Amino acid sequence: MEKRQELETILADLRKVGDVEASAIVRRDGLMVASDMPNYVDGRTIAAMTAALVGTAETSAGELKLGNFGQVIVESDDGKLVATGAGGLAILACLVGKDANLGLVLLSMEKASKRVSKILGE
Repeated sequence: MEKRQELETILADLRKVGDVEASAIVRRDGLMVASDMPNYVDGRTIAAMTAALVGTAETSAGELKLGNFGQVIVESDDGKLVATGAGGLAILACLVGKDANLGLVLLSMEKASKRVSKILGE
């Protein structure tokens, strides 16, 4: 199976979690690698914003001596954006509903992130 197909399979598996409405794997420089996003979402914008959010959060955690970065969560009225590192080259981002089981989502994202990192050869 080709790398892109493997990454798309990971995103499809995340969608099966139930609370995950959309997901993407982006490079740390803000370019999209693979996505499972609805048509109304601009993937390029999500990729760039996610990379900026994670980069800022990682830098903040380091400067504040808080230890290793875990994830960034942007919470709004209608849902959440959850993003975490997926190795040194990529970030995994998920859009979840406002009442999502965040524990289950984070556990699923942790497993998916490890798979992404392995596929990308890290």
